[in-house]
Amino acid sequence: MTPRVSPPRVPTSPGRGLGGDDDVLGGGESPGKALPLRGAGHGAERALPAQRAPGGHQTAGCQRRPGRWVPWVGRGWDPPHGCSHPTHPPHLLVEPISVVPNQYLERRRCPLIVGIRGGSQALSCGTGPEPQLKLEEVGLLDLFSRGAEATPYTFYKTFGGSTHTFEAAAFPGHFLSTTQGQGEALSLAPPPAVTSFYLLRK
Repeated sequence: MTPRVSPPRVPTSPGRGLGGDDDVLGGGESPGKALPLRGAGHGAERALPAQRAPGGHQTAGCQRRPGRWVPWVGRGWDPPHGCSHPTHPPHLLVEPISVVPNQYLERRRCPLIVGIRGGSQALSCGTGPEPQLKLEEVGLLDLFSRGAEATPYTFYKTFGGSTHTFEAAAFPGHFLSTTQGQGEALSLAPPPAVTSFYLLRK
């Protein structure tokens, strides 16, 4: 598959499984499929490969540098040797992202708790007056049973025809976003920042 540099595509049909137990990432993906997630529009692609993991939860992915997550920004798609992520410099590590549903928030909004390293670290928006995106040493399965305490680690995934957004549950109106530059960290921002992502089957 060779994605093109383009704005979001016109949807052909709504995604299946949005908010459902069978597929928390939505879009009707089946087990074992790789799902590259890339930012929409503004002349750059941001790729986050994803696949369903054993045990019922799902994984996505991005490049990881010390202390932050970095989405890949590029103009081509050349998966080497069966790898599901874009070509990248060898010093960058592509690390899977694990997600589990937040069972205490409104299910129809598809609330997801997001983490890395097999779910041993979680992505948090912080608890201060302003959102601060950071990784914390807390397990996803621990957060799964904490109720309201998991809200700072939760993102509402919305399917908008052909793209998906991830809104911070603790900071309504702030979304996971990418930037125009290569190697920039993920952040939280309101629209009109680049907050839409594609979920693509391999």
